[in-house]
Amino acid sequence: MLNHVIRPAQRIARLLVLVGWMALITFWSSQGNLPIDQPILASALHGFQHRLAHAVAFGLLALLARWAFDGLPRAALVAIMLTSAFGATDEWHQSFTPGRHAGADDWAMDTAFAVLALYAWSQVRATAWRTPLRAAAPLAVAVMFVFGVSLAVWPSLSLARDFERPSLRHVSSQVAHAALDVARSTRDLARQLRSGATS
Repeated sequence: MLNHVIRPAQRIARLLVLVGWMALITFWSSQGNLPIDQPILASALHGFQHRLAHAVAFGLLALLARWAFDGLPRAALVAIMLTSAFGATDEWHQSFTPGRHAGADDWAMDTAFAVLALYAWSQVRATAWRTPLRAAAPLAVAVMFVFGVSLAVWPSLSLARDFERPSLRHVSSQVAHAALDVARSTRDLARQLRSGATS
């Protein structure tokens, strides 16, 4: 498969998205108390909420790293190595956070989720689903950013009782509109970068 050339502005934009996601993961690793530990979520996910969070966080990290390094030799391998190294430093960082612990099993799962995400994407690329999923990717990434940031903005959110309050329903509507705005902006930026690459 031929690698295509990425313009410097595109590479910088992609690297900024990657670094932003890494910063969000680092923020959540610094928290001793996580929203996913709410009893309602822990019960609904049968105690697998941390594995699910690691799958999403590090699977997306690997996909963003692969996207950022697109056009470079062995971009997928570099993405896996970066994700694994970041997972190891993330676990080390957690060892200094009260209420958290470092685990080699978490680091191994972070690496496995990175490999799995990149493998799944390589399989999807060979199907008719590639085009619609590629078009939906900026929205999905924007939603993940908005979700992670919104949980940080409202750290005392009690999922068990606060979702019933009318004011919170209004906030979730605002978050949805903000996510759509971010997705539209991301899509427009991607179009501008693509049109600049083709000219």
